[in-house]
Amino acid sequence: MKEQLVTANVLVIHHSRKGTLHALATAAAEGARAAGATVRLRRIDAPGEPPPTKDDLLWADGIVWGSPTFYGNVSAPVKQFIDSTSDLWRARLLADKVVTGMTSSTSLNGGQEATLLGLYRSMYHWGAAVMSADSTMPLWAETGANPYGVSVCANGGDLPSAVRDAAAHTGARITRLAHLVRTGEPAPSAKIVVICQDGRPALRALAAAVASGARETGAAVRLRQITPATTDVPVVTPADVSWADGLAWGMPATTGSLPAMTAGFVETVQDTGADFLGRTVTAFGTTSNAHAGGESTLLAAYTAMHAWDCLIVAPGYTDPVVTAAGGNPYGTLSHDRNGPPLRTVLAAARHQGRRLALLTSRVRGGMLTVTSPRVPARVPAEHAPSRDFSS
Repeated sequence: MKEQLVTANVLVIHHSRKGTLHALATAAAEGARAAGATVRLRRIDAPGEPPPTKDDLLWADGIVWGSPTFYGNVSAPVKQFIDSTSDLWRARLLADKVVTGMTSSTSLNGGQEATLLGLYRSMYHWGAAVMSADSTMPLWAETGANPYGVSVCANGGDLPSAVRDAAAHTGARITRLAHLVRTGEPAPSAKIVVICQDGRPALRALAAAVASGARETGAAVRLRQITPATTDVPVVTPADVSWADGLAWGMPATTGSLPAMTAGFVETVQDTGADFLGRTVTAFGTTSNAHAGGESTLLAAYTAMHAWDCLIVAPGYTDPVVTAAGGNPYGTLSHDRNGPPLRTVLAAARHQGRRLALLTSRVRGGMLTVTSPRVPARVPAEHAPSRDFSS
């Protein structure tokens, strides 16, 4: 099969008061250009420098956000610009953009992780695909090993070379991934595992609907259960996860966090040392009531999957059926009480499964035909990544 060159439009948007985020953004832009991207570098709230526009967002295939940490969240200028995009969001013009984030704070544990996770909550509403950090890149530990994106403790001045290199690597990686999402040839059969925590009827019905939606795209699907199965659904194993290109996690919401049985299985798989770089992930669940921790539980699942270097594919508002089923941009939820009709919720779950499989197919299929990006110029040859997103 003939190889294709990597081409993507990458937008680097940042707000920088003391120069730290500007240095990170510049490094990310350099890395993206070195990987073959056409790049627009935009700075918010900086007189004399080009600000981001909505046209920039429409133009972009991949977006790198940069914001300092303010009270564990993005800065007000960044939030204001995101808030201004509601018309594009409403028209579903921001779906399937590949996004990631970078941040800084003046103290070591000053809310860097919370800032990136807060940014991604907004991106899930867009229907964007959120790119985790890459724990396999050189000098990962020296950067602070933030699984959610590049972050640094700084107060202006020069950045450590490892952090600059991480930003450049991020630019190169989002270039490749954005190219695959936009132009990747579908894989002959994407492999999806739908993992249901237990056999409660509502959760099983959702899992079956997600699996059905994925199969509609031609994907090979395995439906699995974490607890010892009392039905015909096999118990999931780490080998199932290793087999998969994409994962759909189904779980009940109890305390607004990752349920113990699901968390235990995730830790078991992680302890195997398997490589999950670039796997696609989505999540769905059940709750007793509409506001009984369902959203927090799904977000907790995505937080865990960042540690696996995954690409997070929440449904967003990418189809009217999401709104009809309760309007949860993070994943389909079924409520025992005061929820929409089950048939409407199952339709949203099928859409979620279809979307996961379609995006997974583009990403995995494109890996067979796209040449590897060049290593960014800032990364010394002896520290060049041993592998990239395609591995």
